Parts: sequence; structure tokens; C-alpha cells
Amino acid sequence: MYNVDLNDAMDNFFNTLYQKMFTVLNSQYNFDNKYLECVGEHMKEMRPFGDVPQKLGVQIKRSFVATRAFSQALTVAANVLKNMQSLKPSADCAAALTRMTACPACSGISDNVLACSYMCTNTMKGCLAQHAALDTDWNQFVEAVDKIADRLLGPFNIEVLVRPINLKISEAIMNFQESSSDVSQRVFTGCGRPMLGRRRRRDNRELELEESLNFDQETLTEDRASTAAILDKLVKEIRQRVRDLRQFWVYLPYRMCNEGLVAPPSNTKECWNGTHVDKYLYPVSSDGESQMMNPEVRSTGPRPTIVRDQVFALTTITNRLKLAFNGQDVDWIDTDETWYGSGSGSGDGTFTDDEDGFKEGSGYEGPREELEPEPPKQPSPPVVHEVEIPPRVDIEPHKGTGTSNTGTSSSNQTISVNSGEDSRPKMSLFRALTTYLMPIVVMWFGGCFNDLL
Repeated sequence: MYNVDLNDAMDNFFNTLYQKMFTVLNSQYNFDNKYLECVGEHMKEMRPFGDVPQKLGVQIKRSFVATRAFSQALTVAANVLKNMQSLKPSADCAAALTRMTACPACSGISDNVLACSYMCTNTMKGCLAQHAALDTDWNQFVEAVDKIADRLLGPFNIEVLVRPINLKISEAIMNFQESSSDVSQRVFTGCGRPMLGRRRRRDNRELELEESLNFDQETLTEDRASTAAILDKLVKEIRQRVRDLRQFWVYLPYRMCNEGLVAPPSNTKECWNGTHVDKYLYPVSSDGESQMMNPEVRSTGPRPTIVRDQVFALTTITNRLKLAFNGQDVDWIDTDETWYGSGSGSGDGTFTDDEDGFKEGSGYEGPREELEPEPPKQPSPPVVHEVEIPPRVDIEPHKGTGTSNTGTSSSNQTISVNSGEDSRPKMSLFRALTTYLMPIVVMWFGGCFNDLL
């Protein structure tokens, strides 16, 4: 499927149509396969169909490239999420989780007492520090998916493209008929005059050709309405789901702590703070990989290879989405293979609003104000006063260090989360395409979408 070249497919289609039309319009002659090959070789220089093949080829290709990019982007996102789940927690993370969840029971504290909210936030930020390394590239990926979805709902909409395809092919045939005499003479000059043969009268054949071009428009209405509605609805739903995943990795610690496993943020005293039931005195740590000031999980270590691989995969597919958005060709690799290849073009990270030089507009109106989602509702961190910090119980002490965390609160800085979180009627070409193509596209999208969820 992915080895089909759309340019070759369009060239083969119009070359076959050209040979058939030439045979019909010159039915008084006999043509063998060798002669028809010579006829096909003169097609590009004579352009019997005018500029219809070139325009139609560009429009079809950019639509299918964008559709493929959209689908494969969802596959990449699903793979990134799956691969990050295999990242094992560090020893410091395991110790912090044990201290937060198991130590209260070991100390004889009632099960009704839950860990303090800020303690959970710091613990999860430390445990998910490597995950936060994906945030920048993930947000750029989400923006690229959002923009390519706009293209699929606008100028690259496959349903809008396929709807008038019968008229465009008919226009190409009309162009050929208008210049058929000149084209035939030029072919006879280049390929030689063929042998005369017995054929049906030309006027009957022309009538047959004219009748064959009467596309059944009445059978298209119902198909158009159903396929267009299904595809547009699917793209819109996927786009919204992806939009909701902006800053997913930065907000992940907060989501982990909002599952009823910890005390509500309003409960600042009757909660487990790591040593006993009391107020949690440490501020919320910063986001990202650097967690040196995190009182719960201080050591994150170097960035693992699996994280670097996911960053590279996101960068690669984002660059391909940008090329597809601009109507440019993309070098693809099979989705069954690894994504660590390169796409054609510079991939310099820029979006333009010029698809291919045609008059159609993109419908893209620039950056959206909603690119800055609202942050999760978290209360402001408590005001930390100069108080004596109780000793911390370490499950696995660090080498060369004591178990006391005295003075940590004074060196920490309170950093809040950044804001922005279809006798029998004839099968028409359009109906054939929508009947056999659209279910594949919908199943294609649906599979990727289910994996993403």
C-alpha cells in the first residue's frame, strides 16, 4: 500500500485513457501493442488532455499525502505512549513511592490518612522527570497534527476532491476530442501510419463514447452525504482529542495525584507528610528533568536511550507533517519498521500557507489563541516559614549522605505550573472510489485512534 507512487498511478491512468481514446477516434486503423506503446510515448509532449492531468495529479497527491501523514502521526503518538510505559522507575523513585504509600501503615497510622497532596506532586514529578523531557517536542507534534487536520477539513479534503473528479476527467476527454485531428497527425508522423482495418462506423462509436461519459449523478447524492459526514466527523473528533493532550507530560504528575489516592489540596494538616501526620512543609518542585531541589526524588540520572528515541520519533513525524501541510512530497517508511529515518525536505520547522501555487486557499488562519491551555486546578503552594524541618525517613539512603533533609526547604523555590495547559444503474467513478476507498480510510484512522486512546 505504501509503495504506490501517486504520480506513476496518475500517469498510467491518463496514458491508458489516451491510448483508448486514440484507438476509438481512429477506429479505421488497426493498432498493435507496439504501436500503442509508441502512441503513449508521445503523450507528454503533445499534452492531449491539456493541464487537467497535472492539476488533478497535484490535488490528489497532496490530499493523500496529508491523509497518510495524519494517520501515521497517530500511530507514532501511540507508539511513543506505549514505549514510555516501559521506562522503569529509578531506585529513588521506588523509595519515595514506598515512603508515601506504605510507611503510614508501617507506623500504625490509620488507612484513612492519605499522603499530602504536595508530597504526591513532588514524588510524581521526580518519578516522571524523564517523561517531562518529551514535553517540548510533544507540544510541537500536537500543533502539527492540529494544522494538518485543518487541511484535511479544508483544501485537502478528500471528499471535496473526489466529488468533481468525473467532471475533470470528462473535461480532459473533451480537450482531447477538440484536438484529436492534430494529435492523430502528429502521432502518425512520429510512429508511422498504421494499417487500415474494418471497424464500426465512427458516428456510432462516438455516440457510444458520449453515452459512456454520462456519469450517473443521481446515484452520488446519498453516497456523498454519508461519506463526507463520517470522514469529517472522525477528523474533527481526533483533532479535539489531540488538542486536549497539549502539555500532557508536564501535567501528568498532577493527574496521577488527582485519582483519589492522596489527600485533597485543601487538607494541609491531617495528611501524611513522609514522617508523620502533619502539614507538608516543602514547596512544589519545578517541572522537567532537573529535580535536584526535589525533596522526595532528587536523582534522575542521564536521559535514557528510550527517551531519546521517542524525542527523535516525534521530531521526525513533526517535520513530515509540516511538509504535508505545505503540500510537499514526503519520503515514507513502512509503519512496521522503526521511525528513525528521514523525510524529504529540510524539515526546518516552518509552516507556510502556500500549498502548490493554485488558487485554493488553505483555510488556516495562523496560530490559535487556545494554544495555551489552562493548567490543572492546583492551589498555590503553602508559604514556607523558617521552621525546623523534621528528619526524613529514607528507605534507601544515598551513599555518602545522611538521612536528614534539614535545610532543604530553604534552598527550594516555589515554582507554579505555567498557565496554558454506492435495467441496473452504472457504477460511477466517484461511487467506486467512495465504496472501496472510504471504508479503508475510516478503518485506518479508527485503528490508529484506538491505539492512541
